[in-house]
Amino acid sequence: MKDTLTKLLHTFHGISLEELSRAPLMNRTDEKFAFRLAELPDILEVMRPYYDVLNIEGKVIFDYTSQYFDNENYRFFNDHHRSLPHRYKVRIRTYIDSNASFLEVKEKIKGRTDKKRIAIEGFTDTFTGEHAEFLRKRLKEDLNLHPVMVNSYRRITLVNKTSEERLTIDFDVTNGSLDSPIHKEQTLSQVVIAELKQPKLNRNSPFYQLMKNRRIHPFRISKFCFGMMDLYDQYVLKSNRFKAKRLFIHKLNAK
Repeated sequence: MKDTLTKLLHTFHGISLEELSRAPLMNRTDEKFAFRLAELPDILEVMRPYYDVLNIEGKVIFDYTSQYFDNENYRFFNDHHRSLPHRYKVRIRTYIDSNASFLEVKEKIKGRTDKKRIAIEGFTDTFTGEHAEFLRKRLKEDLNLHPVMVNSYRRITLVNKTSEERLTIDFDVTNGSLDSPIHKEQTLSQVVIAELKQPKLNRNSPFYQLMKNRRIHPFRISKFCFGMMDLYDQYVLKSNRFKAKRLFIHKLNAK
């Protein structure tokens, strides 16, 4: 699939990292969609007139890996499970192709996402110095955070040709830990997670309209939460409120 997608994406107009900055969108609204990986080539074909693709020296599909953190009570996961309007994620994201890592805090406030990050050398078990201070400032309290999961995935980044809009397309998602990178349960391995990022929700977006035409509805999905459910059983994490989401993903995998 990667080779097929790469060949297709090379027919898009490519943009550089500098040009990508025209849609930074660190503070934004997000709308997510999930669909089968087999559908992605057809969807990209339709998107070609409307979007440019991030292209760095001919590379159009990029490899990411992230290390997620939570406290001893799995507060961040449980806040997602309870659908709290104000919640956080803490992770270290590594861009495999450039070997650059960032400590990131994503704050969700009533439907908007505010992301801040600082450079870090790589995955770690503990935070000290400026990284501990960054977390304290962003989380507004001291939390005893520890690594809870690692995931890896491939990403395509598209930018709307005419408006401030970015579309990230994640696939080949695998979940695990540093000791065991690929866990036996891999719920999202055949699922695409597309995330439409805009200053404010615009349903006239070409991608939004395509999803509507294909009867693919917005679907709130978190790679972090699904990864945690792959790794930890129901006796560790309460996940009953995600039952409908898990059933939907199961149906996608069964098609």
